Amino acid sequence: MVRKVIEATEGHILTNGEIYGSIIYLAEGESGEEFHEITVEEYNNLMESGIDSGEATAEDYQAALQKLGVKI
Repeated sequence: MVRKVIEATEGHILTNGEIYGSIIYLAEGESGEEFHEITVEEYNNLMESGIDSGEATAEDYQAALQKLGVKI
């Protein structure tokens, strides 16, 4: 399987509102149409204003493990 890769133009970040990156490796079956570019400045402003960076916390990991049936 070859994964489709999309890249932002210089000075831009790709986003679908949840995922941000200059290079996005699409899941099988994704077209990439849901992604659009924003400027790096817009991205930095979003991150500074408290928009969730998407980084998992310890609580996120514990919740995921519990969903898989792991007792914590």
